[in-house]
Amino acid sequence: MHDVIVTNGDVKAPGARLSRDAALAALGEAAQWWGCDVPDDPGTSELALLLDELVERLRADRRDERLRSAAVDLAEVAEALGAASRLGGLLPVISLWHLRTAVEKERLARRHLAEAAASQPAGALLPATVS
Repeated sequence: MHDVIVTNGDVKAPGARLSRDAALAALGEAAQWWGCDVPDDPGTSELALLLDELVERLRADRRDERLRSAAVDLAEVAEALGAASRLGGLLPVISLWHLRTAVEKERLARRHLAEAAASQPAGALLPATVS
């Protein structure tokens, strides 16, 4: 029997091939874009908690279907972050796959929000932040 060696470069995930640090930085910036108060150098568990809170706020907004729709994608981001947090340093390749998946899902949420805005009549604006 032969040993199989897997490196981070072998991880297949949609989107850009980000390192763990780059993925965390991208997710921190994304959380700020969505209006979250992100601490300096957040970890996966902190980002997962922030995104869970954001998803609850978006789902509770009965005035804007676009935000509730974005909450579906962002719930998947929070789920992927939670999975990476639970893994910690135990399985770094799998953790990196979850982080890259979270980055791609967040991009998808923004794209869906932009598409929804483009289909709205002129003058209908998206909220800049979520409160």
